Amino acid sequence: MSNIKQIAKLAGVSRSTVSRVLNHHPHVHEETRNKVQKIIDELDYIQNSNAVQLKKGKTNTIGIVSPSISHYFMQIVQGIAEAGASCHYQTLLYQTNGKPEQELQALEMLRQKRLDGLIILRCETSWEKVSTYTKYGPIMTCEPLQHSKISSIYMNHYEGFQLGLEHLIEKGYTRIACTIGRTDSRNSLERKKAFEDVLRKHNLPIHKEWILNETFTVDDGRKALQELLARKRMPDAVIHASDYVAAGMAAEAQKNGIRIPDELGLVGFESDQSDIAGLMELTHVRNPLKEMGAEAFRRLYALLTASAYTARPLSFSITERQSTAKAVTQGT
Repeated sequence: MSNIKQIAKLAGVSRSTVSRVLNHHPHVHEETRNKVQKIIDELDYIQNSNAVQLKKGKTNTIGIVSPSISHYFMQIVQGIAEAGASCHYQTLLYQTNGKPEQELQALEMLRQKRLDGLIILRCETSWEKVSTYTKYGPIMTCEPLQHSKISSIYMNHYEGFQLGLEHLIEKGYTRIACTIGRTDSRNSLERKKAFEDVLRKHNLPIHKEWILNETFTVDDGRKALQELLARKRMPDAVIHASDYVAAGMAAEAQKNGIRIPDELGLVGFESDQSDIAGLMELTHVRNPLKEMGAEAFRRLYALLTASAYTARPLSFSITERQSTAKAVTQGT
């Protein structure tokens, strides 16, 4: 098996020169680099990455802990991965399915120095237990968290839902329902609070039966409309926690002859990578998930390199489309 010593002998250079070529060091004469690289290619030499990492004391790899590979979480992952690649960092994804024991496997990778740092998108393990691993490398989360050892970057979904609700009310809708998502998640609780606060602010009725939980997919959106139709009175608008649920409700409304936006206004909620909102002409609250992922990496990178970090502003925005484009003067 070939090694650096053999390559150096064949190329007539020092072992340190071979090492610089292998590590893409800029201060190597081009002719020398080409000669050494030719021998490396001929010998099909592959550098021992574990040995290199041990010598450098870092892996240039960060871990991402995600409960699933849903569209929501994958937008954050994409932002992390792209920002990481720009700084020559690789990312390893740990899909945990919400199981604490699988989260601990990623934390153990950090302890074993097989990762330089960790970004946790959602965590079932107690944060106090997670914090005991910060001595092995920095840990970030995209959950709302106030902790002295773990940094957090988070978008408050209250603000996003508030933006969508104010838009519906401005357009003249007064009987508003919502789909929430996971009943007990922090994001869902923030959305529900915004829903109730905004309706109270405008003296609009809050129908508890119009707050629909555990809705995630297009099919869930279809079923949600069927559930609303089975009730005594229909809302005239629905704000959704997902563009996919909104799309399912739009399709079911068309099937039942319900005119959008005149009889039913719809607002979705997702990242700008959700093509379904554009295809279905859905008004849409944009959640900058990809940018949040990039920002999480930037913060982690600053911790890894002990460099300065300046937070970039992240905010929700709304794109109005056909699903709420009715005349403001329409009666209630």
